[in-house]
Amino acid sequence: MKPDLPLEIQELAERQASLCRTFGNPQRVLILWLLAERERTVTEIALAIGASLQSASQHLRIMEFRNLVEPRRQHHNIYYHLVDNEILKNCLVFKNRPKDIHLEVASI
Repeated sequence: MKPDLPLEIQELAERQASLCRTFGNPQRVLILWLLAERERTVTEIALAIGASLQSASQHLRIMEFRNLVEPRRQHHNIYYHLVDNEILKNCLVFKNRPKDIHLEVASI
């Protein structure tokens, strides 16, 4: 049985559910928090979250598909930064990030 709600409300609910599924993985939450501080390379992200480059890249692709992050290539490095969008700004995972703790990455 289909809900008797306007299509725009149903679509909004689906977008919110999709966003929640994206942050159902703690490593993606950590990536969000890292990128909230500044743009980072895939290598920096992988080291910071304790993941392989392949795993970090997979998480970033999922987040890119959801329009949360964007890549930027500079020479041999790919840098990721957060997309400036209203959904992310209003996301509690983003709003509740630890602002007084800077997640630093050990030198490569």
